[in-house]
Amino acid sequence: MERLSNSVEAVIHEAEIEIGNFDLKDGEKTIVYLSELPSISGFPYKIIVVQNSEGTICSRFRQWDTAYNFKQWTSGIYNLDRLRIITAEKVLSETDTTILEEELLKLENIKLPESIENKKAMVLDGSEWKFGIRLANKNIEYTWRTATEEIDHFIPIIELIRKLYSDKIQ
Repeated sequence: MERLSNSVEAVIHEAEIEIGNFDLKDGEKTIVYLSELPSISGFPYKIIVVQNSEGTICSRFRQWDTAYNFKQWTSGIYNLDRLRIITAEKVLSETDTTILEEELLKLENIKLPESIENKKAMVLDGSEWKFGIRLANKNIEYTWRTATEEIDHFIPIIELIRKLYSDKIQ
C-alpha cells in the first residue's frame, strides 16, 4: 500500500531520506558528502564522493525533482512512495582526484573547527547545508544555514564537488 500524506513537512522529510539513499557497492567508502535542503522552494540534492577498493574515486548525485512532483500533486495529497529522484554518477578526472586528495591532506594536518554554523546570524528562510568528510584520523560532519569564516577550510572541496553537477543543481 502506498503512503499518502497531506503534510508538506512529511513529503520534505521523505525527500531528504530519498536523496540520501545511496547504495554503496562492496569495498566502497564515502569520503566526502554535501547536501542542500532549501527551506521554501528549490530542488534538494546530495552529492557523495566515494572511493572503491581499487582506489578509484567517483561521485554520485541524487536530487528531488520538486517541480515535477508538485505539478502532479495539485490536490494537496502527496504520495510519499512516488518521489521523482534524479540521479547521476561520474568518475573524477585525474586533475579533480589530485585536487581532492591535496585538499584532504591539508585538512589532515590542521585542527578542524567543531562547528561552522554562525549562531549569531538570524535566518528566516534559506537552505540547510550538510557537509561531511572522512579523513584518516577523523570524521567530521557540519550543518549550517549561515556559516562562519571557518568554512574557508572546505570551500575548495565544496566547489569541486558542486562543479561536477553544476548542470543539474537548480
